[in-house]
Amino acid sequence: MGIDRKTSIAVVGGGLGGAATAALLQRAGHRVTVFEQAGAFEPAGAGIHLTPNVMRVLDRVGVADALVGAGYLPESFTSRDLASNSVRCALPLGAGVRARYGAPYLTVGRGVLHRELLGALRPGTVRYGKRLVSFDDRGARVRLDFADGSTAEADCVIGADGLGSRVREGMHGAERPGFSGQIAYRATVPAGTPVPVDRRCITKWWAGESFVIGYPTDSRSGDYYFVAGTAADAWPHPRSWVEADRDEMLDAFAGSCDEVRTLLEAARSLTKWPLFERPPLQQWGRGRVALLGDACHPMRPHMAQGAAMAIEDGVLLLRCLEAEDDVEDAFWRYAESRKQRTTRIQAVSAANSWLKDTEDPAWVFSYDAMNVDLPESRRHSTCTTLMS
Repeated sequence: MGIDRKTSIAVVGGGLGGAATAALLQRAGHRVTVFEQAGAFEPAGAGIHLTPNVMRVLDRVGVADALVGAGYLPESFTSRDLASNSVRCALPLGAGVRARYGAPYLTVGRGVLHRELLGALRPGTVRYGKRLVSFDDRGARVRLDFADGSTAEADCVIGADGLGSRVREGMHGAERPGFSGQIAYRATVPAGTPVPVDRRCITKWWAGESFVIGYPTDSRSGDYYFVAGTAADAWPHPRSWVEADRDEMLDAFAGSCDEVRTLLEAARSLTKWPLFERPPLQQWGRGRVALLGDACHPMRPHMAQGAAMAIEDGVLLLRCLEAEDDVEDAFWRYAESRKQRTTRIQAVSAANSWLKDTEDPAWVFSYDAMNVDLPESRRHSTCTTLMS
C-alpha cells in the first residue's frame, strides 16, 4: 500500500515548511519539485526556536547536527515581569531537555535553518522565480500556471506558500488575513554591547499586551536577538515590515525595567513587523491539492511553533501518502491527523500565555510526528458508518 513512488509531487513554496516537506518526501523516494517565487535563496528573519518536537524531525532530515553546531543551546526559559524584572517562573532547558525528550531545545538563525533544509534537497529540486498565478486540478493531473508564463504539471500539489497562499486562494477564494492588533519590533544586539541580561538563557518579560523576549542565536558570535511586541490599532503600511523608529519603540515600553530599557536602547538594524492571523481552516485539501503550514494554520509567534507545525505537517503528510494508495484519501487522512493539534497551538499562541507561568511543556515537546497514531482511513470510517 502507499502512493506509487513514480507519482510526481509539486510543492508550491520553498520556505521552511516546503523545503522540509520536500526533503522528507525525497528521502522516502518520492519525485518532488519545489516551485519558489523568489528569484534566489533569500534568508529571512533573525532567530528561531527549535523545540524537541521539531528537532527530532530535523534529525531525520539529516540537518540536526549542523544546526546544533551553528546555534545555541539555552540553559533556561525564564519569565520575568516587564516592570520589575522579578522572576515569574523558569523552565530548565540544556541537557535536561535532551535527557527527557530525546532531542535538544535550540535557538539558531532562521536563515541557517533555511539554508540547511534547502541543502538537504537534491540539486535542481527548487525552481526559483516561479510565482503561482493559478492551478487547475484536472482529476488525474494538476496544471500550475506561473507569472513568468511558464506552466508545469504534477500528479498532486502541496501548497506550502505561506500566509498569502495562492494555493489556498485557488481552493477557497480570495480572503485577506486579518491584522491581529499587535506589532513587533525586532533587532540584534551585537556580542560586544554590554546589556544586563543573561545571554545564556531565553528571557521573556511580560506586561499586559506587551512583552519582550530575548535570546542568543549563535554560540560563536555571541549575538543576542530580541522581539518587543505591543498593541497597535492598525498596520497602515503596504509592506510586511518597515524600518522602525527607536524613540517610538522606547516610548511604547516606557514603563519597563532598567534591564529591558538598556536592551532596547542597544538595538541595531531595528525593524517593525505586523502580526497577522487567520481562523483555523477546516478544509485543508481538495482533490489532488493540499495545504500545509501557514497556508492553512498561520499563527502568532508567541509559542515559537509556526515552523515546527509546518514541519510536523510534512511528516504526517508523508506518512499518510505511504499509508494510502489514493492521493485524495491520503490528503483527507493527513488533515484529520493534524487539525486538533494545530488548532490548539493556534489558540495558545494567540493568547500569548505559553510559559508565562509554571507549566509542563510535554504536550508540545514530546509530540513525535514520526510515530504518533494516525486516524482511521476515510474508507474505513465510511464503511464503519454504513455498517452501524
